Amino acid sequence: MRLMEMPVSERPRERMLTLGTAAVQDAELLAVVLGTGRGSGEDALGLAQRLLRENGGLAHLARADLPALVGLDGVGPVKATRIAAAFELGRRGGGQRAATGATAETPPPPTSTPTEAPQPLWRQVAEAMRGQVAIGERALLAFRLERPESPVTLALGSALGSDTRAGAVLARLLAVPGEGAWWLVGVRPGGAPQKREIEAAERILAAARLVDLPFAGVVIAGGTRAWPVAGVDDEGGAGRPS
Repeated sequence: MRLMEMPVSERPRERMLTLGTAAVQDAELLAVVLGTGRGSGEDALGLAQRLLRENGGLAHLARADLPALVGLDGVGPVKATRIAAAFELGRRGGGQRAATGATAETPPPPTSTPTEAPQPLWRQVAEAMRGQVAIGERALLAFRLERPESPVTLALGSALGSDTRAGAVLARLLAVPGEGAWWLVGVRPGGAPQKREIEAAERILAAARLVDLPFAGVVIAGGTRAWPVAGVDDEGGAGRPS
C-alpha cells in the first residue's frame, strides 16, 4: 500500500511519534530518512523497501560508501548524503540502542580501515553528471538535486566559456517546471578551470539573481577531476581542484 493510501496514524513518521523508534521497521526508518520517493511511480516507503531488498538489507546498506549510494537507482546525491549521514551518526554514537529498547538491526562496527571522509556535495554533483556525457565530449548540463535523473542539456560540443549566453541559459531553465536550486555543470575532457569559464559562471549567477532563479553552484567536471567555479560555499574555496 502506498503512503498516501495509508491512514495517517499508520505512516512511518506518525508511528515513530506515537510509538517510538522501537516500533518502526527498518524500511519505515529509512523512508523517514529519505523523505521523498520518485514521484508518482514510487513513494518514500516503496523506495526504502526496494533499496533494502536489492542491497542485502540494512547492514549491507550501512557499509556502502557515498559514491555507491549515489549510484543506486532512485537515490542520487541528496538522498545519498541523507542515508550516509544517518549511518554515520549511528556509528559516532557508539552503536548504542535508544533508551526505548529498540530491536532494529544495529549496523556492524566499522572495520579497521579508516572511514573515508564524505565528499563535498559539488564533487558528487560533478560525478553524477560526468556519466551523462561520452568520454572526451563536451557539454553544459543543469539539474536540480530533487531530480538528478533528469538533467537539462544546455549545450553539446561546448561546455562553458565566453560564448555561453546567460540569457539563453536562464530562458531554458525558467521554462522547466518544478522548484529547487539548479546546479550547472560543464563537462569536458580535462584541465583546470580557465578565466573565461569562471567569468561565464559568474555572469550566469548574477543574471539568475536578477530574476530570482535559485542556483546552488557551478561546477567543472574535467576528465577525472572536478572544480567548483562559482556559487559554491566550500571549505576549499571556489576554483581549487578536487
